[in-house]
Amino acid sequence: MYNSLILYRNELKNRIIPKYKLIGIITELIYSKDIFAKNKDISNFVKDIFDIELKDYVVKSRTMIVAKISKKIIGSESIIDYKNKLYNFISIQIETLKKNSDIKENKNELDGWIK
Repeated sequence: MYNSLILYRNELKNRIIPKYKLIGIITELIYSKDIFAKNKDISNFVKDIFDIELKDYVVKSRTMIVAKISKKIIGSESIIDYKNKLYNFISIQIETLKKNSDIKENKNELDGWIK
């Protein structure tokens, strides 16, 4: 999951990101049991990022959560705020995984050749 989070963070660094990419990243995150062990955790995530209060019947299904978020993203004019909040969330998750799993970042093998 660590490598996927790195890829997502790199995608979110771009100035303009299409809505379909944002939906895809969020879908991968929500379906991941590594990041969200319980659906209640997803409810807090959605409230923080998208300011959506999910009803109890929606929280019971990850698929319904993804549908609600996708509808919100598609209907919105600007997704820059969502992108920035998601970028911060993913950065925090990467740091948490580094600490818990003792993951070391791979240095670029070409660094020595570039100098």
